[in-house]
Amino acid sequence: MTRIKEKAVEMIQRMPDDDMFYVINILQSLEEMTAKKDTEREQAITAYQDILKLKGRLPQDFDAEKELAEAREEKYGNLG
Repeated sequence: MTRIKEKAVEMIQRMPDDDMFYVINILQSLEEMTAKKDTEREQAITAYQDILKLKGRLPQDFDAEKELAEAREEKYGNLG
């Protein structure tokens, strides 16, 4: 066990049992945040890999700005 984990265990052992509810809540929140971060990272990697698979599939004369403008016009019309 690393020194930082040992210190955390020592601190928890000194705490009264009545306060363990708060410690557990904090640890559960941290665990959920870590799981969410891992999931988001995996989704980002998958999305990037999908983009790389599409690389080179557009025609040479593809104009991204023109396509974006047309899509905005189609979706929003002349709201602006």
